[in-house]
Amino acid sequence: MTPLTAAIHAMSPLSAASIADFDAEVKYLPRVPRYTQLLEVGEVSRQVYFLESGLARVFYYHKGLDVTDYFAIEGQFIGGVESLFTGQPSKKAIQVLENSNVYAITLEALERMSSLHHDVERAGRKMMIFAFLEGQRRIESIRFHEAKERYRELDNKYPGLLNRAPLKFVASYLGITPVSLSRLRASLD
Repeated sequence: MTPLTAAIHAMSPLSAASIADFDAEVKYLPRVPRYTQLLEVGEVSRQVYFLESGLARVFYYHKGLDVTDYFAIEGQFIGGVESLFTGQPSKKAIQVLENSNVYAITLEALERMSSLHHDVERAGRKMMIFAFLEGQRRIESIRFHEAKERYRELDNKYPGLLNRAPLKFVASYLGITPVSLSRLRASLD
């Protein structure tokens, strides 16, 4: 069973036939080099990615600034969700921040398997609910928490990220400047 299939199976159990079909559709992208773009702004997203190892982020440009919207570490999914489901060009990009081992599956394959296997359809629904809730948590964090609380949430959600990702990306994710992030980190040490 591929790590991507295993992650989905852990979320929602899959039959042996579904596992076999999943594994046949999953593509392995070994040793994706640091700073590779898996999705460019303006490109239509067609795949969901799973990081076996490494680090990636979703980002967009706002008023000429690069803003990190989401991180993924090993054992997590990442994708251009809005573009994936609307078929419209993405307003966001996906970038690998470390040399990474990545698995990918197309939306077309997921749709085909969902029509054949109810357990895959159920797993897809659970994944979308999880993604929706993560988006809601992110919005609420930005609206209701101070930078210090967002920093602690980030450290809990992505263990070790603060030592792996460039601080400018961490600062933009938190909605603060790199200078403010340096001061915040110093105050917590």
